[in-house]
Amino acid sequence: MEPEQEEGAAGRAAGPAGDHVDFRHATFHAPVIGTQYTYAPPSPAPVAPADTWPRLRAVRRLTLGIRPARRFGEEPPLPPYVRRDVDDALDRIVRDRLRTGGLAVVTGEALSGKSRTAWAALRRAGGAGARVHIAQPGADLRGLPAALRGRDRSCHHVLWLDDLEGHLGAEGLTAGLLAECVHESVLVLATMRDDAYDAHRFGDGPTARVLSGAPTAGLSCRWSAAELTRLAGAADPRLADARRYRGALGVTRFLAVGPELWEEWRRAGRPGAQPGGHLLVRLAVDLARCGLTAAVPLAEFERRTARSFPASDLDWAARPRLGVVGLLVRGEQAGTWRASGPLVADALRSSELPPPGPDLWSFAAETAQEHGPDDFDAVVRAGRAALREWAEADDEYAVWSLADLAALAGDDTDARFWYRRLAELVPRLAQPFAEYLLGRGEDDEAVHYLMKAAGAGHERAVHDLGPLLLARAEHWLARSAEAGSTSAAAQLTALRAALDGDRATVEE
Repeated sequence: MEPEQEEGAAGRAAGPAGDHVDFRHATFHAPVIGTQYTYAPPSPAPVAPADTWPRLRAVRRLTLGIRPARRFGEEPPLPPYVRRDVDDALDRIVRDRLRTGGLAVVTGEALSGKSRTAWAALRRAGGAGARVHIAQPGADLRGLPAALRGRDRSCHHVLWLDDLEGHLGAEGLTAGLLAECVHESVLVLATMRDDAYDAHRFGDGPTARVLSGAPTAGLSCRWSAAELTRLAGAADPRLADARRYRGALGVTRFLAVGPELWEEWRRAGRPGAQPGGHLLVRLAVDLARCGLTAAVPLAEFERRTARSFPASDLDWAARPRLGVVGLLVRGEQAGTWRASGPLVADALRSSELPPPGPDLWSFAAETAQEHGPDDFDAVVRAGRAALREWAEADDEYAVWSLADLAALAGDDTDARFWYRRLAELVPRLAQPFAEYLLGRGEDDEAVHYLMKAAGAGHERAVHDLGPLLLARAEHWLARSAEAGSTSAAAQLTALRAALDGDRATVEE
């Protein structure tokens, strides 16, 4: 006879004739004679013996839920840790729980640095020799008590639960399992978002009972003046970028979201991905690389590319990643946009992007003059420094841009030097120098360069030269007629009649 059939009536619940349910052993007997189905709850998943858990010194921080930062060259995956104001209080909590066992929770906003801060506190208080079991969200922890039996109590043992809300439940951290950790003097070090903590902490449910006695240390994405002072002393380039480009993001969010922005933008340039959005962001990034911090109207990007960007491109570019920030962010004025700080910082350090070319520097200077006057001097100064080597190598576009930038900077000597050099390199490009001279009222020298450009086939020079020469002829014929020349007077009359006829024709 099967063991279940030998059970007494005390373990049965009445049901239809011929079947019963044994609730103590979860056994269901079907009404079909000679057939029964038995359900047994799954056995707890085994947890490795505590003394085989890895030492803290051997644990890679990125396995703890800490997000990687952007890396260039031989940089380590993470920049140095900057002490937070909460560290002293957290150190006391961790030291106490290492001694007594039990739960300690680091709470805070999303991407506020909870995991990194908790890890740093564990390193300080527990030492590199502590053994750590890193449980992934949803992992079965019911085998933990068995794993702790017979452990070496001279060593600290720590259960690491990142995003604690994913570990609460029948197979995760329960009040009973937490009591076992206290009994075994095992620290349960956890992180939890503020909203998740509030949702689970209060009330009389099972998760509230787990959290009710746990001390907490809270973090914010908004760093204090003292924290920012400590940040200023850090030499890592990524932390220097965070100081300069974080804006309203805060330091930890800046570091966390940067790799996401860069990778998505880079991949968006593939055919069939988001080429329009990729180009739009590239223009904003390039302006920032030239030193323009001001936001720019969308119309400027469209003028630059001679194309329209549909709303879908802008929506894609502005959508917040990780719930924090998009590739583009809105400016102070309606309809203006700039590249987000993390993307700009990475673009400035990346070797994947070529240096801004001459045409881009000219565009950046003109845009700064119109939309970012506070940035104008810096953009022009940077452009002149960046283009000088190219110009000295007689790159005609660099020479032209350098001449324009010198003119914008009010450096007449440098502007004349590079405009003359441009006219010597490419005679038809004597026209920009002629325009510069005309703007300064130096018509005589301007005519010389217009004739040079017109002779080389520059259409605008050809168009401008005729009216200018007619005006000069009218001027000198009038001077000669005033001096008594009858032939000059006759020529002046004929010239003016011809000019008046042309004007009348145009008006008609």
